[in-house]
Amino acid sequence: MPIFDSSSRPYILIPASVLLLLSQHCQADSNTSSEDSYFQELPVVLTASRLAQPLAEAPSAMTVIDRKMIKASGFRTVPELMRLVPGMYVGFADANRPVVSLHGSADEFAHRMQVLIDGRSAYLPPFGGVHWADLPLQTEDIERIEVVRGPSSASHGTNSFYGVINIITRDALDQHGGSVSVTKGQASDVSARYGSTMEQLEYRVSVGYRSDRGLDNVVLHDHNATRLFNFRGNYHLNAADSFDVQLGSSNGVYGLGITGRPEDAFRETTAKSDFQQISWLHVWPASDETKLTYSHATRSSVDPYLCIDSQVCQGNIPGTPIAQGFTRQEVYSQRNELELQNTHQLGDSNRLVWGGGLRRDDADFPLFLGHPYTVSPWQMFAHDEWHITPAIVLNVGTMFEDNGMGSKNNSPRASLNYHLTPQHTLRIGVSTATRSPVMSEAFIAANNTIWGGAYVPPVSPLSPEKVLSKEIGYLGEFRSLGITVDARAYVDQVSGIIWWDKYVNGDTNNGPDAYKNLLSAEYRGVDATVKYHWNEGLSFLAVNYAYQQASAQLDGTPTQYFNPLTGAEIRSFYRTEYLNQFPQTVPASSGSLLLSQTFADSWQFSAGYYFRGKVRIIDVSPDVTPEYRMRRIDLRLAKSFKFDKGRSAEVALVVQNATQNQYTKYGTVNAVAEVLFTRRGWLTATLDF
Repeated sequence: MPIFDSSSRPYILIPASVLLLLSQHCQADSNTSSEDSYFQELPVVLTASRLAQPLAEAPSAMTVIDRKMIKASGFRTVPELMRLVPGMYVGFADANRPVVSLHGSADEFAHRMQVLIDGRSAYLPPFGGVHWADLPLQTEDIERIEVVRGPSSASHGTNSFYGVINIITRDALDQHGGSVSVTKGQASDVSARYGSTMEQLEYRVSVGYRSDRGLDNVVLHDHNATRLFNFRGNYHLNAADSFDVQLGSSNGVYGLGITGRPEDAFRETTAKSDFQQISWLHVWPASDETKLTYSHATRSSVDPYLCIDSQVCQGNIPGTPIAQGFTRQEVYSQRNELELQNTHQLGDSNRLVWGGGLRRDDADFPLFLGHPYTVSPWQMFAHDEWHITPAIVLNVGTMFEDNGMGSKNNSPRASLNYHLTPQHTLRIGVSTATRSPVMSEAFIAANNTIWGGAYVPPVSPLSPEKVLSKEIGYLGEFRSLGITVDARAYVDQVSGIIWWDKYVNGDTNNGPDAYKNLLSAEYRGVDATVKYHWNEGLSFLAVNYAYQQASAQLDGTPTQYFNPLTGAEIRSFYRTEYLNQFPQTVPASSGSLLLSQTFADSWQFSAGYYFRGKVRIIDVSPDVTPEYRMRRIDLRLAKSFKFDKGRSAEVALVVQNATQNQYTKYGTVNAVAEVLFTRRGWLTATLDF
């Protein structure tokens, strides 16, 4: 099968057209002095291959959100920052439950995106996905975010399925002295951080309190308040050996509930998260490196009043107290991981990174799993970067993995980068990835009580999902214009998607569902990023755009698909509610524009424009209002002050959705789906000393 068939040709033309339109500048750019244009150069990235590579030599399409972009956006949380990634879906079940994924999402858990923090996975059992609200991390502690826009199991293992988000925090050496920040308005935050450098030790510590009133409406009870702590220290034992130590914790209260739904009563849920990570880095005489990392992470949550029988909760069972329909839900998860990584320079034109890891995941979710479960996967990986000639770079890598659930997977990837000139590169790549079932899919207890026993164990063991991705990309630097361009066209073919096995016992009225490998899907699209810098790099414009299409078909047979009594109804259900609706799971068009202008030495103005077409997460019934198109403008105005002895201050005003272009959100019922995102704002004052 060709990499791109005839229906893909319009997508291929977009990166090619960009190249042709600007090709008149290529020769001039190749002679432009780097001293005059240092601020336009493409960044060096780490996440794609585990090697430090210029973006033009990485094996996958990537987006880098640097410190300047984080600040200019005015965003307070990582999920909102993902609006700056072309093709990334960002939704909210409520203010405390963000949904972040490439290629849309089937439900609020977004199982198919890997999220790393300094290389440590934030993807925890039993549900998979990431609990964004209580990540022990503040945006002020982030140096940059690298996003791999495509499968990356070859470098980061199973669940790096549609892509990887790697949050890279600021090094301890970057914090000199103290900083205090206070935010008031529709957000109420307080944070303080301090850092110091000694002869062999650098450290920084930060504490914070983050809270807001949710979406500010009477329908949802979604306020939140989270206390955060974070520490990072670097100890240099000698010239060859160093240790990096990181600790963090969060403790939060999160409102939950929907007006007018007794089964979703207003209540206060709680969650606690913590992590510890230590890395030893040894630099060998030939500049090769060995890195050994151990990490430990836990999360516990409590829902004090969860409905497990909707009829009782709604008061529809005479003589049965409503309180009997509710129970207390407690969930605990833990991850321990040990990883070894070696990097070797094999001559002047070849580098190799290889290693392996062991992991243990524990989860205790009595209402759903019945008893505690443990999964112990292991993996081995290798990636080679070969400069065949100065103009041609070949990246080849793979990961072999035992997922601890009875499956072994190999996920190879290869890409060829051809430098037309030193500033203009074409990339063609093929990659594969797998997603293992999460505990909440594979280990459902037969007698579980959560959601009224709406889910039962799979009728057959679940297999890992698989994706084959093919892409062609272009990266260009037009230094005389101050412009960089990153564009690609891709086709992702997914098989064995774990989906809802509807009415698994044949009862289409009250029958439970299970999970089964049932669907295959295809995603086709183009995405592009154009950045323009001026004012010696102090001001910039970043434009992102994505166009994508999705389709699906049955890849397996639902258990009751050919039931002589109910099969016709079930076949109609799959056709109308899943297969016909699947193209709506991704917005046809989406994008962003972020402008940042520095003027009069001490003023900074930024404006963000974010748009997205109609989209529907498919775990809702067709009568629920979809997310209609979004058009939103955010503004930020900041004034900085400089004092003696290196002290400085900044006052910044942020207004989100400044033009009151109200739009709907993700929701499983209309009362939630029709909640509008209204204008909101806050004022932040920061003092550095």
